[in-house]
Amino acid sequence: MTTPNKWVFVIIIALFAYPAQAGNGAPTDAQIVHFLNRISFGPTAGDIDAVRRLGIGEYLEKQLHPEFLRYPFSLQQRLSKLPTVNASPTTILDEYLLPNEKAKTLSDDDRKEYERRKNDIVDELSEAKILRAVLSPAQLQEVMTDFWYNHFNVFAGKDLDRLLVSSYERDAIRPYALGKFRDLLQATAHHPAMLFYLDNWLNTDPDSPFAHGRKIGINENYAREVMELHTLGVNGGYTQQDVTTLAHILTGWGLGEGKDVAAKAQFYFEPRAHDYNAKDFLGYSVQGGGEEEIESVLDFLAKHPSTAKHIAYELAQYFVADDPPQSLVTRLAVTFSSSDGDIAAVLRTLFHSPEFWDPRYESVKFKPPFRYIISTLRATYTLPSGDTKMLQGALGNMGEPLYRFLTPNGYANTNDQWLNSDALLKRIDFAKKLAGFLDANSPETIESALGNSWTTNTLKTVKDADPKQRATLLLSSPEFVYY
Repeated sequence: MTTPNKWVFVIIIALFAYPAQAGNGAPTDAQIVHFLNRISFGPTAGDIDAVRRLGIGEYLEKQLHPEFLRYPFSLQQRLSKLPTVNASPTTILDEYLLPNEKAKTLSDDDRKEYERRKNDIVDELSEAKILRAVLSPAQLQEVMTDFWYNHFNVFAGKDLDRLLVSSYERDAIRPYALGKFRDLLQATAHHPAMLFYLDNWLNTDPDSPFAHGRKIGINENYAREVMELHTLGVNGGYTQQDVTTLAHILTGWGLGEGKDVAAKAQFYFEPRAHDYNAKDFLGYSVQGGGEEEIESVLDFLAKHPSTAKHIAYELAQYFVADDPPQSLVTRLAVTFSSSDGDIAAVLRTLFHSPEFWDPRYESVKFKPPFRYIISTLRATYTLPSGDTKMLQGALGNMGEPLYRFLTPNGYANTNDQWLNSDALLKRIDFAKKLAGFLDANSPETIESALGNSWTTNTLKTVKDADPKQRATLLLSSPEFVYY
């Protein structure tokens, strides 16, 4: 890291004193920037004018319908050079996963190459995520794909999941990011990446004739997380007995079997491993019925009032404030329930709510590493001409390596997780390195992205700086690192 100069300490002091509240009046540049910061990964030069031209409502509706927003040719071209991003999980496992017997015979050098090739899949997926986040006009879809991936987190570093995580985001998260929550829950519950990550492929009725080898009994991992994280929430009214019961309900819900390694890339319900006994779950009687029994319980969880409250709280926390107003959470929960879990309807309620537009909630959230780095690239119209390994390395250095959060809760979006002196210095250091690649006109581009929302203090601070230092200071300013 470069040695911090006097500007670093000026900025750090300002950051901890920030944010200053914007004045009233609609729509001011500050309010439009607030809207753009939350609905996207950060405004580009010209976005403020686009919102003014269309109006908040029409701009929001376009974002809620990403199917009508075409990728620019430059993005399509770069994504086409990442073959594993669009490959089926069966194809990837067939090409990249060796049978155990053959893998055991590899030399040390061949094993290193074998592991490197498997890591390439996550690297390509990470590159695709960065490219879409910077260049896609469907910004809300990208934001929500990131949100839901962390909600239904899968750790790419766990064995088979290195090969499955690309399909997981593409097939189980992205298509449903603005759709119905039940469809999203269904897709994640069926995907082999989730079933392998949380071990439900091992979950077997211990009294069944199928219980053998590693599949010798009940595994509660997925049952616990599907309630605690995915649906009801930690205070959703379930007990440890409900976790155990749900695990029995989920027996046999797993992956394909056989010598063909690609079979592991497919969901498979094994009826011989299922517990067909009647069960009491969350106070309701569940008749043993195999696969349809599990589907009925997923329906029940998706429509449960605690799920509505849990999802409403997480969305309000993500888009409004770390400690969101209860009035907004309640309103979002009502919309969730009345719309049968329509995510777009909930977001429409959120972005039109008085709480979202309350000046108290402008620029109160400190940007996590991914959002910070992407916002700098969008504000400067910058993207590496080669691969994004440098950016992936910067994300790892800042504490948010993509697809590599170990535990099921995913990366947090709250200030207590990211706001500290080390994080501030690393953002300043990144801004300085990025400024080294920028031309003399970049400060004007950055200023244009945030319009008239810059404070007098920041503009005064950067006034006499040379272009590269000016860009560094703008990208390190309170107006930029908060959103």
